Formats: sequence, C-alpha cells, structure tokens
Amino acid sequence: MVQQAGKKRILLCRMVRENPEKTGVQSRQQNIAAETPSQNQTLEEPGGPEHRPDRVKPDSQEPTERQLDLLLWSKLNLKEDAETWRRLVTGADAHNWPTHLRPFSSPAEYELVKSTYQQLQHSGYYWGPMTMEEAHEILTHALQGTFLIRDSGQPDVFFTLSYQSEDGPTSVRVQLNNLLFNLHGSQRTFASLFDLLTYYTSSSCKLTVPYRKQRPESLKQVCRRAFIRTYGAENISTLPGLSPQDKNYVCAYPHCI
Repeated sequence: MVQQAGKKRILLCRMVRENPEKTGVQSRQQNIAAETPSQNQTLEEPGGPEHRPDRVKPDSQEPTERQLDLLLWSKLNLKEDAETWRRLVTGADAHNWPTHLRPFSSPAEYELVKSTYQQLQHSGYYWGPMTMEEAHEILTHALQGTFLIRDSGQPDVFFTLSYQSEDGPTSVRVQLNNLLFNLHGSQRTFASLFDLLTYYTSSSCKLTVPYRKQRPESLKQVCRRAFIRTYGAENISTLPGLSPQDKNYVCAYPHCI
C-alpha cells in the first residue's frame, strides 16, 4: 500500500474502525498471510464457439480475528470527502491512516466504491465485516448456489463473494481495477458489482439466490425488485402513482437480485 518514502500520491482511504492496540499487529499479519485457497472451486461461465469459460480462483485464507467495524460511508459527506481525500501525503505518513486496505487510486474509484457500498446496504445480502470462516459457517446448510457479499480480509481487496458450491462453501475475491470489477482469476470485467452478480446468477452459472440477513425478507424489498424488474430502473422516476418517498426507496437499490 505504501510507496517509497517521499513519493507523493493521492491517498483516498476507505475508513474503518479498528482496535488501536491491535491495528499494527493485524496489518502486518494480513500482509504476510499465505495465499492458501480454501476450496478448489470455479464459477462456470457460459461457453460458445468464441468463448471459453474463465477459471475463477477461490479466496485465500483470511485472518480469523479482525477488529473491523462497519464502514463509515453513511457518516461521511461526499462534498467534504472530496476535499479531505485529495490531500497529498508522503508514503511514510500513510502508515498512520486508520485502515488495513490499500488507498483508492482516484476520486472516481472512491465514489464508485462508496456508491457500491451504499447500494449493498439495501441489498439484504451484504454482511459487512465477516471472516471467511464465519461466512462459510452461515452457508454450510444453504442450498447449492446460495451466495453473499462481505468485506474482504485481504489488504488490497474491498469485497468478497462467498457461495455454496458443489463441494461446500467457497470464497472468491471481487477485484477492482481501472473502475472495473472482476472475480479473482477471471478476465471478464463489469462496470459494477451488481452487473457482475447479475451475470453469475444467469441460468448457466453456479450462483442462484442471495443469502439475506432478514429471512424472510420484507414485503417492501420484494416489491422494490418487482418494480425494477417490471419497469426498469431508468423509468422509476417517471412512474405515476408513486410518491417521492417511494421512488427514493426503489431507486436506493435499482437491481433485480
């Protein structure tokens, strides 16, 4: 995460609360953690005459103890953030930033991750800070293809996809490079995390249904997805009969997953 001392770059950091007594130790442990896959699983992609399925590598072993709390996006003001995160600091100063994650590469990446996080909050299947072991325990008795999204324990990754495969729970890192998302080991990229999930939940792939925190989920959430599926996210703002409050609720998570 840290460049050579004296070299300046924009550090647009993702803020998390950590136990101040364990931050340094945990950061060092995470950075030297061995890359040991938990399962030898792949997510299959539809093949064809001009397309061969990409191999998707499972997530690496993650620390079993993390002192991470929920991200602080909801407490930050985007206009104020833009000024705060654009500050230039030296590589040496970056050691003092309260995060175990890599810095954002640009304001655009920061806004993309923030928008993704805000929409995930309304998805029902985002579980926030969670170890790989905890995620796999939750999915142990779920149907094959059930999945969830959680914060990654890796220092250079924001989110991880955990799902129930043929041989048991598996985790795959969701990488973000050049404002495009992809699963670790796959060359297929997507403009958003939700486009990625939509693709991998297609009939020819292994993901089927999300594992939501609220079970059963609320009728409002079911209706929101029905509106998006029927009318399309781009048409919600012009639908008659919906109050501004209802339109805001629907548009907070404009996806069918």
